[in-house]
Amino acid sequence: MTVHIGFQAGTHGNFLRYFLDRFSTLTPKISAMPFTALGTSHSEQIKYSSKFERGHMYERGWPDKNDPHIIITINPNDVLWLQRMNYIRPADRDLNMDTANIIINNFPEDKDAIEKLYGVKIVDSIPRFILRDFCKLGFSDIQNHGLIRIDRFYRARSLPRVYYFPVSAFWEKESFFKHVESANQKFDLQILVDQDAYNVYDQFQNRIQKFTTRDRCGKIIKALNNQENIPITDIDLIEEAYINSWIETTHKNILTPFTNDYFKTTKEILDYIRWYPHFYHGMNPTLPHTSG
Repeated sequence: MTVHIGFQAGTHGNFLRYFLDRFSTLTPKISAMPFTALGTSHSEQIKYSSKFERGHMYERGWPDKNDPHIIITINPNDVLWLQRMNYIRPADRDLNMDTANIIINNFPEDKDAIEKLYGVKIVDSIPRFILRDFCKLGFSDIQNHGLIRIDRFYRARSLPRVYYFPVSAFWEKESFFKHVESANQKFDLQILVDQDAYNVYDQFQNRIQKFTTRDRCGKIIKALNNQENIPITDIDLIEEAYINSWIETTHKNILTPFTNDYFKTTKEILDYIRWYPHFYHGMNPTLPHTSG
């Protein structure tokens, strides 16, 4: 019996395969660690058993549907962090997004979509504000965001033996081991959780780049809701896009600026909202509209 792990890029499917293969008593011993220099679990030095397989079924098709499946799921609250990680370290490449011009060739699907949407031909790079705006549009229509659409594809598959493992569980130790045990019981994986297992998880979490910055946008938006002034420092382009989406979806008559530079404090945002000229007000054409 092979257990198939279905996941999207950046949702830790490789680590889950490693963890289950290492700590199942049904598989040969694994002692090496799976981590690369960037903190991903993509080391090619691990000799895995055939007990656990992982893949992007939305790209490569499904294996035997009667085999057990563990599907890593996403909800809208996960999208900001996942998109940050997917842009920072796609395919194990450490990319610098903190520049005025972004080499969009690293993201061919986004490049094609940007050329079509903005009516431009991209030679090598695009201004920072264009990629920020493009990402903002995805956050503003979250149910049609690519990550959410692929998640619906996974959930729509009729599988007789399936366990849905939320991606957010990877980011909280107690939740991770709770879901590991639930999958263990469902499929009789004979996972032995000991101190070594806890140590491996701790190393996994400690190697997630910028993990301690995961809640920065939440703190900024809380300050905006409370009319408080706090500095906006060190946030990345994707976080800027998320905050711009919040501005436009909360204040539907306002469009955020097309500039490479970004707001430096929440007071600047509050002033921008307050003083935005009323004669520019109109339905934001970038937001999803509903009839009625």
